[in-house]
Amino acid sequence: MYKRCVALVILGASLAFLGAGADLPPYVPSWTPPDLDAVRTRLDGLSWSDFVETSYRLYLQRFPEAITRMGMAADLGVRDDRLNDYSDAYVRETMEIESEILARLRAYDRSALSLSDQRVYDACAWYWDDLVRAHPFLYYDYPVSHLFVTSADQLTQELLLEIHPLSSAADAENYVLRLEQLGAQLDGIIDALDRRAAAGVVVPHRSLDWALPGVRQMAAVAPADCPYLVRLQSALPELSDLEPGDADALVRRAGAAAANVIVPAYRRLAAHLAALRASAPDMGIGRVAGGAEYYDYLLRHFTGLDLSAADVHEMGLREVARVQAEVRAAATALGYPAEGLPIAELFSRASSDGGYLADADILAEYDRLIAAAKVDSLEFLSVLPATDVVVEQDPYGGFYRSAPRDGSRPAAFGAQTAGTLPRFTMPTLAYHETIPGHHVQIALAQEMDLPLVLRETTFLGFTEGWALYAERLAWEHGWYANDAYGNLGRLQFELMRAARMVVDTGLHALGWTYAEAMDYYQKATGRSMQLAQSDVYRYAVWPGQAVSYGVGFAVLLDLRARAEEALGGAFDLTAFHDMLLAGGNVPLGMVVAWVDAYVADVSGSLDAEASMP
Repeated sequence: MYKRCVALVILGASLAFLGAGADLPPYVPSWTPPDLDAVRTRLDGLSWSDFVETSYRLYLQRFPEAITRMGMAADLGVRDDRLNDYSDAYVRETMEIESEILARLRAYDRSALSLSDQRVYDACAWYWDDLVRAHPFLYYDYPVSHLFVTSADQLTQELLLEIHPLSSAADAENYVLRLEQLGAQLDGIIDALDRRAAAGVVVPHRSLDWALPGVRQMAAVAPADCPYLVRLQSALPELSDLEPGDADALVRRAGAAAANVIVPAYRRLAAHLAALRASAPDMGIGRVAGGAEYYDYLLRHFTGLDLSAADVHEMGLREVARVQAEVRAAATALGYPAEGLPIAELFSRASSDGGYLADADILAEYDRLIAAAKVDSLEFLSVLPATDVVVEQDPYGGFYRSAPRDGSRPAAFGAQTAGTLPRFTMPTLAYHETIPGHHVQIALAQEMDLPLVLRETTFLGFTEGWALYAERLAWEHGWYANDAYGNLGRLQFELMRAARMVVDTGLHALGWTYAEAMDYYQKATGRSMQLAQSDVYRYAVWPGQAVSYGVGFAVLLDLRARAEEALGGAFDLTAFHDMLLAGGNVPLGMVVAWVDAYVADVSGSLDAEASMP
């Protein structure tokens, strides 16, 4: 982690080498991502199964940072020594490759495939078609914002400070090679920002105000204190296969990169962001020419369904009303004067009355919740992932990181485990991110005998819908029976996901201002000013993503209800969940079709049994 790295004592004596990098040899890539011609050549004459696997593996190589995150460098026969290329030419060639793969896929005769391969075909066709549908909107996203999960510079920073392995001499060499490329990558991001600004797309000014301090901090750091250099220096003494002379050379190269490449590049990025601030707009991608069409695309992309903004907005309003009623009923059961208290006060009291945990007790409670969930979830799941999940400290928390394929790290639930936390939201957060939520769905998919694309690509309508549905399963199976405050925490999360659908569509399709979004969101959810502001800022720079939770949840609940009604006493919840999870990662629309087929199959079997003499 960044804070731990910068606190370590810098190893080695003098850092006078920092300005003496001009005579170092230039970076020479050890491998090159496949270009369009290479992709065409590699895909010629392949069987269907070979095409599915080869096309995705070739495509992955266009994104070297993803390869490292997935732990697939050795599997793909490459090194972890390249950064993503954000130059316009590279991005456009990647788009050509997407179109080429989609065209090749459509040339296969779906009707000639087995039923299982037809399902693979449908999922892959949706995936590649979705990528191609995005092509007209090349300059509509925000390459840099305050939100690290979408901001290119922050994703690379996370990669270099937390994810890139540093357990061998080769790892260290790869790391330094990446540091030497960072200037070119940031210049590519700057060019991407300029191209979007020329098209009228600039990140909202409130997001820029939050993003700039972090970039300026990196721009102002003394080269000797550059966190990338510090991380390398702290790791080198632990590398048993590294010769002392080689360690010195790596430190010299990294120091030169910090002084001559990295810090100057961050200064350029900071200057560009500051200049963009003058023309930065209010929130809402719908305010941009063509933004309404882009938002329509994003709703389909994130939900996996063909829904209009109006459909999602109305769904959100209905869900908010439903959950608010459940909140007030739960509060009344606790003896609160529910009808007379604003939602915010109800949750404030529940937060306080539910108690607080601090530091080691937070981690212990998360560990206890996950351990219990492993046992209790077998009431409605037939199997759990073999991959373990651990709790890792994060300043903010609330995310799941899947295990890399090379087995170098377990899956992780990033959680705030330092300081003080109200306990009442902890159970639901743990269930959402681990068991029976994200860890179950994502890790099981990774462990299945499926094409790589269905093991590693997430379709958020299903992925986030399942995690929210998993929260509901915990409640339905009595996990909150003796935890009334935890149940209110569950409802607060569910209410937040419902309100997201209203606010996201309001901002991006209905012309809401920031003030209107904040007013609605705070009143609907009871979130504090600080948390509501953070949430609304997130929705502003990641249009459409926030609706995937509520839409997916509502669809999965509806599908289960339909199956129960159709099958009656023959409905088996565990078998239903096995069917949902068996296909790996797929678009939500495919899940709908699968449930219909599942109900028909079970009904047919029942009819056949009934007709037997």
